[in-house]
Amino acid sequence: MSDSERSQTKVPSTWLRRNRWFLVALAVLIPASFVVSLIPRFFPYLENQPVVTDVDRGQVVRFSGTDVQLTDLEVLDGDAYNAPAGADVVVATLSIDVIDPPESTVCDITVVAPIDGVDREWDKAIASSDYEVPDYFEEYCDLSEARRYHLQMVFYVPRGEVPDPQIRFTSTAVFPQELRLH
Repeated sequence: MSDSERSQTKVPSTWLRRNRWFLVALAVLIPASFVVSLIPRFFPYLENQPVVTDVDRGQVVRFSGTDVQLTDLEVLDGDAYNAPAGADVVVATLSIDVIDPPESTVCDITVVAPIDGVDREWDKAIASSDYEVPDYFEEYCDLSEARRYHLQMVFYVPRGEVPDPQIRFTSTAVFPQELRLH
């Protein structure tokens, strides 16, 4: 090996040796700056993650100043009720007893089902079908005044894909808490 070849192999090692502390500083500071830049977004993200309370059918639970009970939950054949093509009908019946109306009275009820490890959800049905909610049931969640009522809501889900649905009950007064009724 000639002297010029040896000097060329020493140049990178000499450069690394001379700049090692700068490289160490970069190796520490770049990941640290990345972490510091994410902190203002990470903690609010954690605070807004849902806190889920599982509730079995028939069990009464106090939530947002209200006693909530899932009395019935059934999946009906969509063809029998003239539902939109490719849909089954989910009917959820709840007993709602508003004891202490919250300041914020917006509540939301959706059907949730884990499909392939991901929670899918469906809002209340808007399209019409032959299933009609009986007159003695309310059709909308309302927590604005102290009263007891029975609620029945209809949802459309993909045919045959939701054999065991769950109801997610949320209220803006206690966000990010939610009930999972099944």
